[in-house]
Amino acid sequence: MKRTFLVCRRPGQFAATLIPVTLITLLTSIGCRDRSTPAELAGQVEVTPAAEVDFAGQLARGRSGQSDRIELSQTPIDDSQLKAFTSGDDWLEVLQLDAGVIGDEGIESIAALTQLWHLRLRNSPVTDRGLKTIARCPSIQILNLPHCDATADGVAELAALPDLRNLRLGGARLGSDTAASVAGIKSLRNVHLIGVPIDDQGLRQIASLPKLQSLYLDDSAVTQSGWDWLFETHPRLHVHVNQQHLDRVNQNH
Repeated sequence: MKRTFLVCRRPGQFAATLIPVTLITLLTSIGCRDRSTPAELAGQVEVTPAAEVDFAGQLARGRSGQSDRIELSQTPIDDSQLKAFTSGDDWLEVLQLDAGVIGDEGIESIAALTQLWHLRLRNSPVTDRGLKTIARCPSIQILNLPHCDATADGVAELAALPDLRNLRLGGARLGSDTAASVAGIKSLRNVHLIGVPIDDQGLRQIASLPKLQSLYLDDSAVTQSGWDWLFETHPRLHVHVNQQHLDRVNQNH
């Protein structure tokens, strides 16, 4: 017959003792008891994630001095809700909205946030107009718009941001000419382009960025010859291609 054991440590003991479950009654009488639930004993404990605080709740928390960010991964939000922002919301430094849809109108509201340095908007069709508005926010250092509706002309506007160091962009209207626009943002250290058809010439343009440390390209048009050139001329550059490490530094390690 299969025997089940409980682990019990009594005062003064340094090692756990395996005791047959048939002695449970005795153990209880001497002060040692199993506090595990049946699910825990079976290794089937399910942890329920804490409910996400909604936009209004996070806004109120920030205005009371309890936070410097608003992060929504599940709660949908739209342009109309962002109208609640005012120039007095200078406590807000990080804004990450992963659900809902934010457009150019919402970007106008975001422009009122004078201390915002990290902006991430998923599923948001921000156009060239929106990027031009973002370019008026000098505090922006990290910009993540993986589903924008902008063109290379809009990306070029971002060169006005003095401290932009991380740029992540994706969008159907971003063509190979996006490389020249990105190369014009001299402050960039990290670049991630998603589904942008950067070719070998574009790769050379981006690689010319004076402070570039990492380059991520997903579904680009760079050839093997282009990658060989990059690895030969920029051996310390951290490179990901289609979510995989491809730089020689990482391969050697």
